[in-house]
Amino acid sequence: MSTLEELVEAIVKLGMFKVGSFKLTSGIESPYYIDLRRLYSYPRIARLTAEMLLDTIDVDYDMFVGVATAGIPLATYMACVADKPLGYVRLSRKEHGTQSVVEGVVEGKRVVVIDDVATTGGTLLTAVEVLKQHGAEPVAVAVIIDREQGASKRIEEHRLRFYKLLTVRELIEIARKKQLIDEETATRILSYVEKWSRE
Repeated sequence: MSTLEELVEAIVKLGMFKVGSFKLTSGIESPYYIDLRRLYSYPRIARLTAEMLLDTIDVDYDMFVGVATAGIPLATYMACVADKPLGYVRLSRKEHGTQSVVEGVVEGKRVVVIDDVATTGGTLLTAVEVLKQHGAEPVAVAVIIDREQGASKRIEEHRLRFYKLLTVRELIEIARKKQLIDEETATRILSYVEKWSRE
């Protein structure tokens, strides 16, 4: 079994891939939801995921910055494995303490922005802009799964590299091959993704 297959198996079997009707952060309605926050309850799989994603990154960078909240644990694993500094960015100002939106020393640093899943790229690009306002130089974005709903194109239009471990189509094809999801579910989700890729 390949490491990607092992990751897909964990995502499906451990309840991180849900089928139903869901409203995403972007406001989009979706027939599936990927909740990778549970991944970090399984340290071996989390570390494997961080190592695989690190292997895809081929730009020069100084540090990782996780997008709160789902990107923080992934960025933490990646920073530890790569022995690189870590920061994180909130998309809304906290109401107490220093009220900062960026944590970590980012000024003058080439950063890779980390999140778990990319949909339209809106959240990631907001994080990029916040980091620029704080003196950072974002050079890339990296996620575990690209839902293929416009994120990669939008991010690359901003002259940033876009890295992902899996597209949702790849996830579905591996899950179908390993009989982790039924044919009807696979077809429905792939049709939804195909519709988005044409828009």
